[in-house]
Amino acid sequence: MLSIKVTSFRKIAIGFTAGLLTAVVPAAILLILGAAPAWADRDENYTDGVEAYNRGNFRMATQYLLDALKEGNSDAIVMLYLAHSYAAQGQYKLALPIYRNIRDSFSGSPEAAQAASCVLRLENPATFAAQKGQSQTATFYNRVKPLPPKKGHIAVGKATVATVQKTILGMPRAIYQLLDTAAVTVSIAPSAQDKLAANSNLKDAAILNGKEITVFENLMVTDKSKKVSKAKPFSSTEIKDAFLKKVGSAIEQCSGGLSRDPDFHAAYMLDKRDLAPAIEESLPFLAPPANQAEPEVCAYIIAGIAGGSDTATTCVSKNFPKTRAWLINKLRLQN
Repeated sequence: MLSIKVTSFRKIAIGFTAGLLTAVVPAAILLILGAAPAWADRDENYTDGVEAYNRGNFRMATQYLLDALKEGNSDAIVMLYLAHSYAAQGQYKLALPIYRNIRDSFSGSPEAAQAASCVLRLENPATFAAQKGQSQTATFYNRVKPLPPKKGHIAVGKATVATVQKTILGMPRAIYQLLDTAAVTVSIAPSAQDKLAANSNLKDAAILNGKEITVFENLMVTDKSKKVSKAKPFSSTEIKDAFLKKVGSAIEQCSGGLSRDPDFHAAYMLDKRDLAPAIEESLPFLAPPANQAEPEVCAYIIAGIAGGSDTATTCVSKNFPKTRAWLINKLRLQN
């Protein structure tokens, strides 16, 4: 019985949406988990619960397993099946406390080891992906890849890859999960010339193309005297902030164009009305015709929540409080 099949949960856990882990497990369930009286048919309910789980009837499995707990069968395996049943239904706010209970109360058991893995997956999917070394198509963390250099340029350094990976690991769980679910990928190129046109003069350290974020390790600067380009490395801070800005843009797009939501627009207009002239002048995308102002504000706010700290990100986050609050609530980023 210890070799539980958790394929269904694993598939679901990779793509579960943000913000479902905040509620505290109801007191009634905690009482059930601590129940001790024994009844003759407790094993029957457990067996029926396992059979329902293996048939994919997770709601029925949950009921049988709860009945088994009520009847005194508080074995780790019963609780593990119950947690898996909740997770398979997307009820992560109920599954997570039970996984923690198993991990902490049955230390050293196979059930505790499996529960600990599930806790890590739910609490921090990026760290889980990094530790487990899942396939490159499995998770956002593992969809980061360096691109080969062109024109004799030096290959991407390990430090740049590490900067991007560390930034991903530092993201709030909800933001990571949105990127993971949307199948966003990350490429790291030596420079814009290795990804775009050979004569590209792009000054930014990252771009977004569809669902692909590309980070550039170097800015190519033309030496006018010699008429050749030479690499000027972006700092790790510049790479982090540029990457997170594109993370914000990716989420804005992959979430259906958040900046086009009427409620977003209403919050944005209230914030913009209160902007001091000096602040408005410091943000070039707010200048007329300002066609991209709302998507830019959306991207900067998300970048700030994800850990960005450059001047523009900090300025937008501070001066668009109503818009920021709307985004946090809409995307459940407070969780």
